[in-house]
Amino acid sequence: MHDIEYYDDSWDSSCFFVCIDKYYIFAADRKSKSPKWEFIDPRGIRWDAVHQRIYRNGRADKVSKEDLPENFPPPPDSIPPEAINLPPLPKETPLLAETYPAVTEYLGTFQNHSVEIYVVLFEDLYESELGDGKFHYPDCIFLDEATAEAYCNKSKNENDAYHIRTCRIKVNGLAILCELSLQSFDHVTDWEVLKLLTEKLDEITP
Repeated sequence: MHDIEYYDDSWDSSCFFVCIDKYYIFAADRKSKSPKWEFIDPRGIRWDAVHQRIYRNGRADKVSKEDLPENFPPPPDSIPPEAINLPPLPKETPLLAETYPAVTEYLGTFQNHSVEIYVVLFEDLYESELGDGKFHYPDCIFLDEATAEAYCNKSKNENDAYHIRTCRIKVNGLAILCELSLQSFDHVTDWEVLKLLTEKLDEITP
């Protein structure tokens, strides 16, 4: 027996949601000429945003099954096989060392072409408590932890919070690998890390 709930997300979107066991989420758009229920992949950022709007920040209104629009197809009442056996995620495009010459040169100054850097993530506290949800987005990068901590302590205020994540970057053949220590609510990609690191190296290079 599954726990099935229905939500109207009119505050933030034109969707209704069906949530099974508070994890499997299906969405249908009331503005669509032919609405249908679509499964939201729990590995994606959309699932995170929707799940937070419903269960963390309470921005979606709980409704009954009878409140769903009449032109909607019958809502899901079980977990389909494709939701349990998720398809493999698309392979990420390798971050080639030749695309990031400043980073590659910097890594060449270290043993094994590997070094740990510090990624600062920004959090909007209003959004975390009263808005769409809690999200940590990339802000800047530092090459040493002490400077990163000083920046966070200086920048934080009643509206903004900052979080430090370590990231080991290294050359692996023709590519650069980023080993990020991500936590819940972190949203940052390897590409963003290398972009910020390139900008940092440009700042300090005479």
